[in-house]
Amino acid sequence: MIYLRNAAAMWTALFPTARLDERLLRVDRPGTTRVILREPPTTATVAEVAGMALQSRVVVEDVFTSPDSPPVFPNSRAVCMPVMDRPPGGLKAAGAPVVEVRDVDTLAAAERVMVDGFPFPQLQPWVRAQALPPRVLQLPGWRVWLAHDAGVPAAAAYTYDDGHATGLYWLATLPGHRSRGLGRSVLSAAIAARPDQVFTLVATEAGRPLYESLGFEVVRMATWHTRPPILTA
Repeated sequence: MIYLRNAAAMWTALFPTARLDERLLRVDRPGTTRVILREPPTTATVAEVAGMALQSRVVVEDVFTSPDSPPVFPNSRAVCMPVMDRPPGGLKAAGAPVVEVRDVDTLAAAERVMVDGFPFPQLQPWVRAQALPPRVLQLPGWRVWLAHDAGVPAAAAYTYDDGHATGLYWLATLPGHRSRGLGRSVLSAAIAARPDQVFTLVATEAGRPLYESLGFEVVRMATWHTRPPILTA
């Protein structure tokens, strides 16, 4: 599906050491191993994941298993989120001014908004360039977006164009700046920059109404399985 192809391309562009085969993508980061299933989980796949990175948190994105199914991965907590696509089509950028990030200092500001606004507990406290290293500014297909509120960095996201579709990732607004249309502004600017492409994303339930209002539709429910570390150092 569109999202799986985009996510696999994005992660392998960011982490050339990522392991990719026909079954899954594995990305090892400090403290977290990310797995994206590329086909329905088999007994062998479940066993392989169970043995991964025992001293790390493991997060498995699974668009194949029904949210109503019994637990697939032992010792994991499951959360369901919708995968949404938007067909090509023009959309005017509107609302708060949004800039495309082109320098390392602005990238750091956008990174902090995403890490603190989402928020990502595993990336707390925020460390500059830990989540988005400066080289993303040179990677083909990567674009980072930032909106200000009264001159303060307030909402941000990044997109990845794999040549077939554009994926939206980590759209977040800092708590003190929400309900002002900043997330809509960031997303609108990103879509306006590539009106010829399908857009794809995984939505939180809180963000789903915004995406639906801009033409996204649910194409699949994804289950995210999170397993805490099994062993301590």
